[in-house]
Amino acid sequence: MSARVTANPESAVRLADFPIPADQIMAGAPVARIWVNAQSADKKVTQGAWDCTAGTFTWDYTWDEFMLILEGEAIITSEAGTVTRLRAGDHANFPLGLKVTWQVPSYIKKSFVLRTPAPLEL
Repeated sequence: MSARVTANPESAVRLADFPIPADQIMAGAPVARIWVNAQSADKKVTQGAWDCTAGTFTWDYTWDEFMLILEGEAIITSEAGTVTRLRAGDHANFPLGLKVTWQVPSYIKKSFVLRTPAPLEL
């Protein structure tokens, strides 16, 4: 099998607006942005970066997500009440179907890999 490395020639991450739905925002006015660096040919695996300013919001995971926190922090609370604090350098996995509340005290930036059951168009 012949494989090749695919590299993004851009040297800078270019984040674009990725609004959190208003009905999911619980406090503050969080502003989220996303950058999609790469996707698999079937668009079921996506890699990129995301950031967000201060606020609290709910999130229902419609994908498996693997992330590395690059900057800032967030406090994640599961439906069961389990609290997890993520800071720069922490790795986390959010499985498909998980429902959580994100509290971002000031700012957070992460690198992510998503695996979706169906092709993802972002």
